Amino acid sequence: MAKLPPSVFCARSMTLGAVLMLSCMYVGKYVIAPLFEDLSTPTEEQTLNLVQSALSSDSIFTPDPQQLLLTGAEAMVDSLNDPYADFISPQEVRAFKEESTGRYTGIGVLLNSNWQIIYPLPNSDTAQQGVVTGDTILEINGEDVAHLDISESASLLTGRLGTSVHLKLRRVNSDIFECDITRQRMPSITISDERIIDDEHGIAHLSVKSFASTTPDELTASLQRLDALGMKALILDLRFNLGGQLNDAISLVSHFLQGEVVCRLRPHNGEEYLKYADLGLSTHADLPLIVLVNELSASGAEVVAAALRDNKRAKLMGVRTYGKGVFQKVLSFRNPNFAVKFTAGYYLTPNGDMIESYIGDDQQARGLVPDFLLDKQSDATSSTIKAWANRARVPAIYAAAVAELFPEYVQLEPPKDSWLDAAAKQLISEINQ
Repeated sequence: MAKLPPSVFCARSMTLGAVLMLSCMYVGKYVIAPLFEDLSTPTEEQTLNLVQSALSSDSIFTPDPQQLLLTGAEAMVDSLNDPYADFISPQEVRAFKEESTGRYTGIGVLLNSNWQIIYPLPNSDTAQQGVVTGDTILEINGEDVAHLDISESASLLTGRLGTSVHLKLRRVNSDIFECDITRQRMPSITISDERIIDDEHGIAHLSVKSFASTTPDELTASLQRLDALGMKALILDLRFNLGGQLNDAISLVSHFLQGEVVCRLRPHNGEEYLKYADLGLSTHADLPLIVLVNELSASGAEVVAAALRDNKRAKLMGVRTYGKGVFQKVLSFRNPNFAVKFTAGYYLTPNGDMIESYIGDDQQARGLVPDFLLDKQSDATSSTIKAWANRARVPAIYAAAVAELFPEYVQLEPPKDSWLDAAAKQLISEINQ
């Protein structure tokens, strides 16, 4: 093979060198450089880890790493400017779970400010241990309650399921006795005022305070009792109901529907989807209804009210509702034990109407406007009605003893309530049509 002339060889070498140089420049600029940039620039998570690690190892204040984590998580939640977001600290987690589920673990007693037992819950271990109305707690696990505020009783009497608490008590006759009581799961009462308010027409009233895991069973039992008393129409009272668990609200409204759409959910990430009533729970789909709402009917209460109206099952009566039309996501963590709650999407009515008033660019007053608008009740009237609905309903087996020792806990007559009268009048008119 003949050798190339030196000039040709040099030209080809220069061309090849130029191509290689340009290739290296391209790879360096567009491939290698970004790779090194990615490796040298930490992600947000890595940055937080680096900060926490540096503070934990090098700060002269030797902070607790777990406390740094909790403080950081709380600050992130606060930075959202989300009016419904919340950081649930380790000290608040148990109470948060109890409020969410409607069940708490404790000894099941109603106490007054003097540590006197108004009554123990029937079938509780407290009742089985012989604790009765009028007994006064003197000591809890050897600690004299005279040095405690009654508000501290919850942390002492509640605790892990199956654990026990030692009580020292004094009877009404001054006898002293002691007992060990096993902590049990105790249901909250979410359905309160339940009665027939018009015997002639069979008009019933049922007040729902919130929605928790106990609500569906409570409603079933309430409806059965009202049926036995001759219920022909129902006033479903959602005043002062700030919401709760969506699935339990859906279970409640399912009793009055026949599998229709309850609400639409529009998450921040993902497609809008529908929530339907449980057809298996449809027990009173033909019962005439009026739903009472006020300015403190929110979230799940608004979902229930809108579902009944949009599906032409009920008319709403009262004033414009609160306008909380969003749902939250809750993330729970262990070691340390805490949780964060933040807004993850919107509730819409079955017809597709927005409920939310406080999040969004326009912050337009929405909520639900009742079909029958009433004059807003005064603060004093509202407080009296709410107190009646939230009263501790004394079990029949303790009624006589409570009436004798604590007559203030036995309210025989409900307060005057013009809204209830208006709802009953409307139902009677509908029944007679």
